Order: sequence, then C-alpha cells, then structure tokens
Amino acid sequence: MARFQYLVPVDGSVQSDAAVVHAARFTEIYGAELTIVNVADSSMYKDPDVIERMKATGDLYLNRARETAEEYGADVKSTKVLVGYPFDEIINEATEIDASVIFMGATGLSHSGHIGAVASRVLRGAECHVMLVRGDIPETGYKNILIPTDGSKDAEYAAQSGLSIAKRFHAKVAACNIVDTSHIIETRVVTAAGVGAGRHYGDIIKLPESAIKKMRQRMLDDSAKIAERVKEIAESKGVDAKIVMRDGKPAPEILKIVRDEEIDLVVIGYTGKKTISKLLIGSISEKVVATAPCSVIIVRGSRIERVIPVHE
Repeated sequence: MARFQYLVPVDGSVQSDAAVVHAARFTEIYGAELTIVNVADSSMYKDPDVIERMKATGDLYLNRARETAEEYGADVKSTKVLVGYPFDEIINEATEIDASVIFMGATGLSHSGHIGAVASRVLRGAECHVMLVRGDIPETGYKNILIPTDGSKDAEYAAQSGLSIAKRFHAKVAACNIVDTSHIIETRVVTAAGVGAGRHYGDIIKLPESAIKKMRQRMLDDSAKIAERVKEIAESKGVDAKIVMRDGKPAPEILKIVRDEEIDLVVIGYTGKKTISKLLIGSISEKVVATAPCSVIIVRGSRIERVIPVHE
C-alpha cells in the first residue's frame, strides 16, 4: 500500500514553523512521507541576484524545518526550494507528489499579509485536504476536537477523519450541528384552500406562538439526530464524544463553541447540504478560518481514503 504524502510549505514565520510540527506529528503517527518546500516568490522580485539570495535563505528555512520534523520522528522524503508564484508552486508540488494533505500556517511573516492570501488561495484551489495551522500543537497532542456536521456525505467524511485523529491522539470530540431557527417564517399567506373563518384569500396571518414553538423544537430535534450519528460512530471507535447544539448563525456559533469547549482542532468538510457548504464560501468561511484561535483541517470527501485510514 502506498504511503500517504504530506506537503508543508515554509517561509520562516512562526506559524510556518508551527505547521512543520503539526505535519511532523501527523507524518509520524500515520506512517506518511513528508515533503517540505520553500517558494522564492518571483512574482515580487525579478532580479536574478535577489532570487539567488531568496533561494539561499529558503535553504536555511528548509534545513531548520527538516531538523524539527526529524526530531518528531517524521520521515522527510525531500526538501526543495521552488521559484515562481507561491500559490502555483504549492499546488503544482501537491499534484506532483499526489499529496493527501497540505499543512500551512494560516498567516505568515508578521510584516506581510501575503502568505495569508496564499493560504486562502491554496484552501480554495487544492484538490487535497488542507490544514491551516494556528499555534503549536499541544505537547500531549490534541485534547478537544470539534467536528461540525450537517448530515451530508462530505460532513460524514470529515467526521471519519476527525474521529481517526481523535483516536490516535486520545482526544475528546464535540460533534456540533448549528440550526438557525430565525429562518422560521412566522406569517403565512392565506391560499384558496384556507379561505373561511374570517380569512380571505391573500390575507397575511401570523402563526400562533404554539405553532412556532413546535417548528423550532422540530428543527432542534432534527439537529440533535444529525450530531448523534457522529457520536454513535465515535463510540464504535472507542472515542469519547458529546453533542453540542446551538441555535444561531453558523460561523459565530462555531467560534463560540471553539472558545467554550477549549477546542484545539476543528475538522470540517469542504462541501455539504447547508451549513458546511456555506462555510467555505464567502464571509462565513472568512470569519471561521480567519478568526478561529485554533488549527482547522478542511476535508475533501473525494480524498478521504488518501488522508487517513477511516476503518479502524
């Protein structure tokens, strides 16, 4: 069986160094091979002498990253300095080595937001899973993992991935489903079938509070059932899991859960039916990925079998 291939781009930043540690731990635990790259950004600098100096600096970053990775027991397959546009080179290298996961710092050098833009583009353009790293991995590994779910197939893939990680790190899992009951429409338009008893065709009537309450409770019950499925899978794998339900807007509620449950890793599907499908498109994704205080793994269902074993 072919070994999983992991890729980590480095730029000398603190978050980049942290990404190496996360990648090394995953590499060691899953028996994968790690490729480390640095990109000399020729989109910013054209002078050959400048490029050569950037390549020399890149070699220093790579040597440091290799030493760190090997300290954690990772099998470093190769290190290389690439020249070109960072996004293109990272994506091309991921394709070249058939990477299962790209590990990247969510932000880069403190004096430049450029690496953040690159990370955002990689997240959207990569065909493999992407881990956006914030901060060092806890010395004892991840302790609390959050798995948002909406019951879709892609969310289930993410759950399988997150539960495998939890099992390997002996972490606890919080399975959450966010339901926004503010979408309940509290008024109805009288149709032809509803005419009578003082109601006229086209009238707008307000539903009784009892009916609204029942609809809200039904939505919450359905939400609990969706999260319960993840909990059941977790228990079958020997993973300690609980259900967390919230009523509200998806991104803010997920961020609240991260804080309230002291989450140190979020594992989420790239597409889904409702919440998850919107999470990586537009302002919701920007808020979650940009402001979550912990690392986030974005799982693409089509590649689930190539990131980690799911049948354990």
